[in-house]
Amino acid sequence: NDEDDINVLVQNFTAPALAEALRDREITLQRAATLFFSGETEELKELLVPFLDESVERRRLRHHHLDLSKGFTRKEIVILQRYLHRMPRHVFHNAERRASVIIPLCNVNGVASVLFERRSMKVRTHKQQVCFPGGMLDEGVDSTIIQTSLREMEEELGIPREKIEVLGILRCNWNEVASMTGIAVTPVIGFIGELNDLVLTPNSDEVEQYFTIPLDDLLDEQKWLTRNFSTPVFTGGPHTIWGLTAYLLEKFLKEVVMKCTSNNI
Repeated sequence: NDEDDINVLVQNFTAPALAEALRDREITLQRAATLFFSGETEELKELLVPFLDESVERRRLRHHHLDLSKGFTRKEIVILQRYLHRMPRHVFHNAERRASVIIPLCNVNGVASVLFERRSMKVRTHKQQVCFPGGMLDEGVDSTIIQTSLREMEEELGIPREKIEVLGILRCNWNEVASMTGIAVTPVIGFIGELNDLVLTPNSDEVEQYFTIPLDDLLDEQKWLTRNFSTPVFTGGPHTIWGLTAYLLEKFLKEVVMKCTSNNI
């Protein structure tokens, strides 16, 4: 909607760029008014054609095509952010137990990738399983469920929350998520930039190791198993990814990345 568009503009463009765009809009309106009152209807039509809904949609499809050949550039981040804001909202019922995970997008030497953790043997449950950073909501500390995922990522991997750009929330079927975990889990999409520019300090009590997988590999259908499993299973990385992590990963790839790549926005 228009409010989402304005928020994306304010967050991703400088004040001078926004001021220039507003000035161009004002000039166009002044020209349109002049043509209208002087009766020059044909020239007025020509001026206004680019503002018709179909013309705007064509420009959006042309400029909002996701191209990851150079990694996650600023343009691609804006496209993902806009799309996440426009995903259909699902009815969410309040739950006593709430948690949040973050799907960390990053570049590795300029290659668009996703960052994963492998849990340590010291944790109480899900030992050595692949997961995204995240944990339970701490109502005394976290002001929002998004803050939960940022805090957990900082605690688990040492990535300061100010280094994480939140792109939005991945809208899921909350009933499906709850059936897998028994907990209301909110998946957050974040971008941490070039991984080599960061110093990660994994908490050995929780994280055995971290690793990345290029997005191209994650999008390779040959590396996914879907038959006879309650959730999809990804086998193309250093460790098998299954369960809630695979469910959320596949949801992000199919519902966001692939739709943006196919211009279906």
